[in-house]
Amino acid sequence: MRFLKAHKLVCAEVLMTAVLVVFIALCVRGRVRDDVPLKDLAGPLLSQLAGAENMKEAGAVKLRSLYGLDAGDYEEVLLYIPVSNMDAQEMLLIRCRSEEQADAAAAAMRRRIQDQTGIFESYGVEQMALIRKAVVDVQGPYCLYVCDLNSYEARSAFRRLLAR
Repeated sequence: MRFLKAHKLVCAEVLMTAVLVVFIALCVRGRVRDDVPLKDLAGPLLSQLAGAENMKEAGAVKLRSLYGLDAGDYEEVLLYIPVSNMDAQEMLLIRCRSEEQADAAAAAMRRRIQDQTGIFESYGVEQMALIRKAVVDVQGPYCLYVCDLNSYEARSAFRRLLAR
C-alpha cells in the first residue's frame, strides 16, 4: 500500500499504457482487407461448399432478376446459381464501393432468403434445409450470401481471407 501511495503517477502511467495497448489491439483486430479481388475469394469459398458442383456462374441479368441489384453499381460481383431450377444452392459475392452500399446489398441478400423460403416452403424439404443454413455476412465493403449445407464453413473462410 505504501508503494502505491509513493508511486501514484507511475502506476497511473502503466495502467493507461495497458489500456491504450488493449484499445489499439481491438481496433486492429476488427479491420478487414479491402483490396482482395473476388476471384481470389471465390475459389476458396467454393471449395468449402457441399453443392459447388451443382452451381454455375451467372451474370448481371440473373443478379437483377434474383436480387434486384444492378452489377454496374458495384466494384465487382460474382454470382453462382444452381444448375437446376429445383435446387437452392447459391453464392453471391459483392465488393461494394462503400459500407453503406454493403448494407443495402446485404438487405437484398436477406430478401432472397425470404423469397426462397416462400418458393420451397411447401414442397422442397431438402432445399429448405439449405435455406435454413443460408448466411449473409458483411465484412467492410464485401458482402457474402451462401445457401449450402456448408454455409457456416464458407463464412468462416470468407472472414479468414479478409482478415488483416
